[in-house]
Amino acid sequence: MDIARVIERGLRKAELLGVSEAEVFIVKEISTSILGTVKGLENIECGEIVTSSIRLAIGKRVAIQSSVLSKEEDIDKIVEYTIKIAKVASEDNNWVSLPKTLGKTPICDIVDGRIKEPNLDMFIDFVKKGLEEPKEIDRRVYTSMAGTSLSYTVKAIGNTSHSPMVSEKTMFSYRVMVKAIGDGEETGYYNYYIAPTLNEFRLDKVIEDAVKISIASLKARSIETGNYQILFTPRVFASLLTSLIVPAVRADMVIKNRSPLKNKLYSNVLSESLTIIDDGAAPNMPSSSEFDDEGIATTRKIVFDRGVLVTYLYDTYTANIEGKTSTGNARRTSYMVYPDATNIIVLPGTESIDSIAKDIRRGVVVYGTIGEWLSNPVSGYLNATVTNGVYIENGEEKHAVKSIVVSGNIYEVLSKELTTISKEYECIGSAMVPSILVEKVSVAGK
Repeated sequence: MDIARVIERGLRKAELLGVSEAEVFIVKEISTSILGTVKGLENIECGEIVTSSIRLAIGKRVAIQSSVLSKEEDIDKIVEYTIKIAKVASEDNNWVSLPKTLGKTPICDIVDGRIKEPNLDMFIDFVKKGLEEPKEIDRRVYTSMAGTSLSYTVKAIGNTSHSPMVSEKTMFSYRVMVKAIGDGEETGYYNYYIAPTLNEFRLDKVIEDAVKISIASLKARSIETGNYQILFTPRVFASLLTSLIVPAVRADMVIKNRSPLKNKLYSNVLSESLTIIDDGAAPNMPSSSEFDDEGIATTRKIVFDRGVLVTYLYDTYTANIEGKTSTGNARRTSYMVYPDATNIIVLPGTESIDSIAKDIRRGVVVYGTIGEWLSNPVSGYLNATVTNGVYIENGEEKHAVKSIVVSGNIYEVLSKELTTISKEYECIGSAMVPSILVEKVSVAGK
């Protein structure tokens, strides 16, 4: 199926039926997933799917609909159905228009031929190694799950002001769940890697880190309730940013009065040691793309400059409301388009993680948490349960901890309480972040 041709067909159909403006977005994805468990290699799935998303306006009546396409002619019915919805929709007084100018940003390392045309034996071998190698590293561990997914995606978009643009991308992910058993106790750690290419994939490191942290989590004990120094490792820090900071800088949340950062532009919000960047054009990162989900060229932009909030993240709709221009952050779901972060990059510090840990008088190194996604981005209240951590006194590791709850206001945690940022950093999904040491955080223990 020629998706650019399908877009042109859909736009012609919409114009013939008298819409004011229309936009057609189509994604064609070819994917493969391989799963292994304690029983061995269990499942291999391959498939191809073509999905469409149509947004159109009749005056200020706007509708958006998504559907799977099996043949080119399907686009006609989807356009007709979307028009029916638009005709009965309420007028949106904030509606101005679809994007008038589309564009691309050239990006390297977002297509890998080894993923686009895969040799499945190589990826099966990755899964087998994930099942076998942990127990070779330490007899106390075993793998409960190892798997990999790979995809080749072609996406295209066009609207009544611009002819279709096409872009391609590959994606690879690897995941492994390692369990450790000792003295009748079992602990585990889930590790993963995701990127558009295999260029930086180190299978041994993914496995070794999972084994190391699962072993370190054995013999976990609780600690007394109180205030502690907390060393958030990159994986946890990335999750805190995604759960609490990203929603607050989305322009739609600001406009809806659901962000604590409303009216905070050019204010000191975070520690002056924190500079946070949103970069939709970063090489070899999962959320990189030549254009966003409404055809605006992606860019690199500083969101927090040494703690000062300098921009919100906009799509065209929110930018029009605010009299701004889109920052290239449109994200599309089945029935809506909204602004969202792409790749979050935090500039590193100057201290090594080892030296930071030695300076901890009474604290916890946190390797894994759950529940932080249930924190409240509207108030900035953080609440996360530690699943993998180590208690430290005077720079020495004492014992593992788990099931303690870390809480507090994220803006206090990342401003007056943040003391040190590590020079080492990691790519964790769509985030490239260091570790951070926070001086005082509330911990609920025993």
